[in-house]
Amino acid sequence: METNWIRQRLWKHLNCLVPVYGSGDDAGNYTEVWLDNGEKLLDRRRVKTVLKALATYLGVSWRQQYTAWVEAGRSHLVPIVLGPEMALVPLRLRRPRSRNEGGTGYVVTGNVIKCEPYFKPPYRSRLVLKGGQLLPCFLSIATLELRLLAGRKALQRRWEIYRETRQELAAADPAVYKDEGHLLVEPGGNAHPVRVVNRLGDLIIVCRDNKSSPWS
Repeated sequence: METNWIRQRLWKHLNCLVPVYGSGDDAGNYTEVWLDNGEKLLDRRRVKTVLKALATYLGVSWRQQYTAWVEAGRSHLVPIVLGPEMALVPLRLRRPRSRNEGGTGYVVTGNVIKCEPYFKPPYRSRLVLKGGQLLPCFLSIATLELRLLAGRKALQRRWEIYRETRQELAAADPAVYKDEGHLLVEPGGNAHPVRVVNRLGDLIIVCRDNKSSPWS
């Protein structure tokens, strides 16, 4: 499976990357790839390696600790924005056998239906994902909700920067950038680029800006 699921564009249906250990005589440190149709794939690489491979395939850096959407004074790993509508939030999902094996997984914020208390030690909460998948988490509900909020804010900030850049380019060359870019944010946190195509009084008619969003 390895990189095949990425090249097959299954990342478009990604729910989360979960660190797991092999079973039986297999003591490997692997990654379960959860998809929004309920399917789970095994990638025989560590979560960090899978994250790097996915980011590289999409043409972005997996190291985003110095991006514009990182809050000052953070004490935890930062959200990873992989595209216009996709942000991965790091969560503690496993108790590692050793420090180097890691217990952090990554969840796509837009695919979280809800989070709820989960009183089954050592877990303290769980996420309900698209496809009905249930993901146990070590974090408290309050901390979990803050992490998910950080992911949504990162995605929104990313689009603010994109919009500001478009506006600057439009001012420099109105003939090329004649349509002002806008961001439509859904209640669940997903963001979509749109263009204004008409104005009727207080009514604004927009369309999806597919040209600037390969994820559409």
